[in-house]
Amino acid sequence: MNIIAVIVVVVLAFIETPASGSLDLWSGREELVKWAGYGEDKLSTVVIAGTILCNAAHDRQHPVSGARVAVLCGTKSKRKARKLSASSAKGSTDSSGKFLIDLPSHLHAIPNLEKVCHVRVVQLPQTSPCRQACAANHNKPIHLTSIDQGIRTYTTHNIHLTPPINSHA
Repeated sequence: MNIIAVIVVVVLAFIETPASGSLDLWSGREELVKWAGYGEDKLSTVVIAGTILCNAAHDRQHPVSGARVAVLCGTKSKRKARKLSASSAKGSTDSSGKFLIDLPSHLHAIPNLEKVCHVRVVQLPQTSPCRQACAANHNKPIHLTSIDQGIRTYTTHNIHLTPPINSHA
């Protein structure tokens, strides 16, 4: 009987020992999420920068402050030629017309970001003389400008908006 008792003890000890990949080893969801590479801790940074300029009068341009811009990433759909996925990020311009949009982590791994993403001027302030120019689609491609210490920087360079010529003048 002693051999049977020893075998039972060994089997029970083996069953009670957790496997090396068991989730019980993790103290909580946060640790598991961090281990998997997801969550609030950013593993990389991707920013898109640009400037919006209004060419309103006689070859003079001025920066557009308070404009809303969006980075849209997606592919053409077979059913709708220009349908974009819901992958986007938004930002607005400062007093010098510059914007800097930090892309959310789920967009960082998109292959060929330059081919799939573009910047769109979404809205201009009521007082902007170029407000009507914003009604037209101003999709601007992005271009990679630098990679340094885990930060990829893209730019649209300057986005020039020109209001329609008023025929009443």
